[in-house]
Amino acid sequence: MAASEGSSEPGGKYAVLAPDVRGHSSWFLTRTNKEHQATMEHPWMKTIYARAFDRKAYGLYLASQYHVFRELEMLCKSRQKEWPLPAVYDELLHRTHALEKDLEFWCGADWRQSVASPSAKTVEYVRQLHADSGDAWLLLCHHFLQYNAVLSGGQFLGSMVSARAESEPDLQAEGAVAGAAFYDFAPECQPTHARVQRYIEAVDGLEISAELRDRMLVCMRSIYSQFLSLFDEAYAVAPTEGISYQASKTQAAGGSSSSSSGGSGSSGDAGSGGGGSRGPKIPPPPLDPADKAFTAEELLQHDGQRAGVPILTSVLGRVYDVTFGKEFFGKGGPYEMFAGHDGTYNLAVMSLKKQTLDKFKYELDDEDKECLADWIAYFDNRYSRPIGTLSGKQHSVSLQDLPRATKIPFSDMGGDEEPDAPASAAPAATSKL
Repeated sequence: MAASEGSSEPGGKYAVLAPDVRGHSSWFLTRTNKEHQATMEHPWMKTIYARAFDRKAYGLYLASQYHVFRELEMLCKSRQKEWPLPAVYDELLHRTHALEKDLEFWCGADWRQSVASPSAKTVEYVRQLHADSGDAWLLLCHHFLQYNAVLSGGQFLGSMVSARAESEPDLQAEGAVAGAAFYDFAPECQPTHARVQRYIEAVDGLEISAELRDRMLVCMRSIYSQFLSLFDEAYAVAPTEGISYQASKTQAAGGSSSSSSGGSGSSGDAGSGGGGSRGPKIPPPPLDPADKAFTAEELLQHDGQRAGVPILTSVLGRVYDVTFGKEFFGKGGPYEMFAGHDGTYNLAVMSLKKQTLDKFKYELDDEDKECLADWIAYFDNRYSRPIGTLSGKQHSVSLQDLPRATKIPFSDMGGDEEPDAPASAAPAATSKL
């Protein structure tokens, strides 16, 4: 397909998305956010967060990833000069060899015999992959979702898998990535969050028409459906109770949380209003901010670059002390750019573009507003009541313009039940301001 087939067309709010305003990637990410959250909250992923996954089940999962990535990489290599693949093709991202290492580690030296016949769900995915590969733009959809998924979550997932390997006395778990080579990338791809950003910038630089964009979105949603089917298949081998992503992060950071081998994993989520055994809940309404006012200049003084100074960020003018999450918002963290700034627009449209920080005049569609409402619920839940508000700045939207949040990203909360208690019932560490 020639590059001109992805060129601009008139009409529509996002007919062609300007790379320095919004970007194609954020458009896709906001419109697949629900599908992404479903993968994050899947019981299979929770067993990995809990380091409690069954070895046989993990072997099946690795085998499915091996077959998928091997086919994807062969297809992309054979068409690497066909636009738009040259924009993203990078053999340093390839995972096949790493998966071979992990399969030998978890399944033994004769692993090739055990994975010779792909599982039923793997066959379905590979069949879709081959069908989509007839259009290089749809092949890009697989490339985009697969590699960014491993790059984005790989550092944390790899540490969970390595920890699980170390608990097995018959496995020779030596080295930081023992049994977790799948999640370990070459130095040229480190830090991985920066590599993700370079990938996103490459996609944002493409010319994609409204019609093509919509076709790609349908493809991406179908790919997510295939992800969930592979997760279902692995989990069915040995259903094991796990914990939420947030509870696992709390444990890894040395916080208190329920045991991965018993009880409800979601009880480790600050402000979740109780354990997860009662099913999903609707997040409570936004918490009222404290009376303190911050100017933009004062907010900027809390950008995480100075030791001992609390780290602040603003969402819809609600100022949060995020020092508790300094591994994310502090110096070198994946969300360092948000520290000292208002990140409303970026969160609403799922963008890591620095040039749209502190943006107060903009338009959001319904999906953007849903996304922003969920992020406010996340910050309230994770970092407690806002410590103040941003003065002298007025956003184009207000809390009243947003729908009720339906979920808290990275937690178990989300569904159709009312919360047992407000998020402030289990706050994060008290702000020093």
